[in-house]
Amino acid sequence: MSTTRYLFTQFLTHRYERHQMTVHRRTTTLLAVAASTALALAGCSTTNTEATGPITLTFSSPAFQDATVKATTDIVDSWNKANPTIQIKYQKVDPNSVHDKLVTQFAGDSAPDIIQDESSDLAGFTRQGYLADLAALIPDGVKKDIPESVWDAVTYDGKISGVPTIAQVYTLFANTDALTAAGISLPTRDKPWTWDDLATNATKLKPAGDGYGFAWSLKSPALGLMSSGLAFGGQYLSGGTAKPTMAVTDKELEVPKRVKALLDSGVMAPTSLAQSGPEILPGFFAGKYPLILAASYVESQLEQKAPAGFNWSMLPLLKGTTQGQAANPQTLSISEQSKYKKEAMKFIEYYAKAENIAALSEGDAMIPASKAAAEIVTKKLTGRHGWENILAASSQLVDAPWNKADNFPRFKTEIGNPTFQEYLGGKIDLETLRQRLVDGWRKANE
Repeated sequence: MSTTRYLFTQFLTHRYERHQMTVHRRTTTLLAVAASTALALAGCSTTNTEATGPITLTFSSPAFQDATVKATTDIVDSWNKANPTIQIKYQKVDPNSVHDKLVTQFAGDSAPDIIQDESSDLAGFTRQGYLADLAALIPDGVKKDIPESVWDAVTYDGKISGVPTIAQVYTLFANTDALTAAGISLPTRDKPWTWDDLATNATKLKPAGDGYGFAWSLKSPALGLMSSGLAFGGQYLSGGTAKPTMAVTDKELEVPKRVKALLDSGVMAPTSLAQSGPEILPGFFAGKYPLILAASYVESQLEQKAPAGFNWSMLPLLKGTTQGQAANPQTLSISEQSKYKKEAMKFIEYYAKAENIAALSEGDAMIPASKAAAEIVTKKLTGRHGWENILAASSQLVDAPWNKADNFPRFKTEIGNPTFQEYLGGKIDLETLRQRLVDGWRKANE
């Protein structure tokens, strides 16, 4: 989740692009320097130094919401209390710099033993030899408790590079009092809103004066637009895994076109293009827009910050031809550089206990990968602010092709985010959007 503020002046756009070129040169140089190390490491994923005394393993995590940081701290503290010979050092990482920090750490042989990340960031690190193959290390209980379809999202060329924990979706949040006042019924899991329904209802909810019917946190729009596009069959990538080919057809453009139409009609708040999930909430609370689309983790912010008497709910996933969205779970990986992989997996097994994943799921408002954890969360949270709709979305998650592509993290940041921003902001037309995405993907893979 980037905090870069994409503004709408040409000067700042040019300055941003120059900055990204500098970041790319630095990242490329680091990867080139580290290439020989990666080759040397390849094939030794099962090596493990036998611990002869107390050891300390480092664990990096980008958790940032108060409830999730507390849940993570509780897991580490309880493990350390019960395991004096295998201590875990919890390292907090800026969620906006996880990828670049790992590039630097891998190149400098200083990577954490245990790494929390997300599946869409693992492909390149896996193929470069920096992440251990966990297949032989994962306990049977952990393996069986997570559906095979979710394991597919963390398997690269036959290697399992991470243990999936929780996964977000992009969902609608509604001011339920505003919908009731407008005579609009809440959608159900059996009858979810389509994108057409969203446009119709957002238009109906738009007040005659100031205000809007809808907003979407699109400061960093690429992943949300691409994931939502899967509901219309928009794949973007095909023909391989590591370096697939990009094709931007009408299916891929369906969601961007609909969002642009909402912006152009004045139904959607233009501030959406400069706001992250938490930043969109004050306008929601103030009644500037009664519907917002955001990543599900925003639920935690709503729980903490919604004013007294403000009634809200998460709604079922929007439907195109399906309700499909990308499965991009958070993951726990083990660095190939770690000397103590077996011990690291013991901590991951503990972290993955149902009650721990349930606490993390509630704290971040994400879907638990564990079936046992899902049962706990379902029992506890069904009926509270539409949690049942989020939990039901697990069946709609699909293994998006970009999750397996080596250079997707670079493309998303350097090409996807600014290009979608320019299109939605009216600076380029649809055909230019299409061409820039295709050309940018090709450049990212040169």
